[in-house]
Amino acid sequence: MAKTDTKTQILDAALELISQDGLKATTTKAIAEKASVNEVTLFRHFESKEKLFLAVIDREAMVRFEIIQHEIEPSGDLVNELTMIGSFMSRGMLGKANFFKLMVMEVNRYPEIFDHIGAVPMAAIDMLEKYFDKAKTMGIVRNDVDSEIMAIAFFSYLFRILVTTAFLGDDIFMKNRTDDGMRQFAEIFVNGVAKRSD
Repeated sequence: MAKTDTKTQILDAALELISQDGLKATTTKAIAEKASVNEVTLFRHFESKEKLFLAVIDREAMVRFEIIQHEIEPSGDLVNELTMIGSFMSRGMLGKANFFKLMVMEVNRYPEIFDHIGAVPMAAIDMLEKYFDKAKTMGIVRNDVDSEIMAIAFFSYLFRILVTTAFLGDDIFMKNRTDDGMRQFAEIFVNGVAKRSD
């Protein structure tokens, strides 16, 4: 098994502790102990707790960004494809619900957070927009509905699940967050955007 480098150990420890206890309550001493390094090493790599926090955000955002960079080719089965896309994106977002909550809570103190995370939702929307553009070309999605609006509408549903989970601990609006629940949403969504045969 490969040895984790010191910087990664510190970032991993900071992510875990800050997500769990919040930025203010998490000390650099606790992060250093969790990472099995001394505080001097932590400060040599990151200079301050705030710079470490922003480095954690950058790393997490980049991971999400890389995941959604591939394009999906429509096959004609919009319900199955949107269920797959939605389930994949939802799982990734829900896995970071605590960290998302922390970022929202810290945005007043660190407004630059939005500069660090903005690329992720935009990349997701862009990927969905390209998918809908291709589906239009294939004649399976209505041409009179803007692809960007479709992408934003679809992503907004996933984002709502993330926000509800992050702040309420569970999605009180939807008991069934399984792939079956995502399929039901995809069916409703597709009924609004699918091209109808005359």
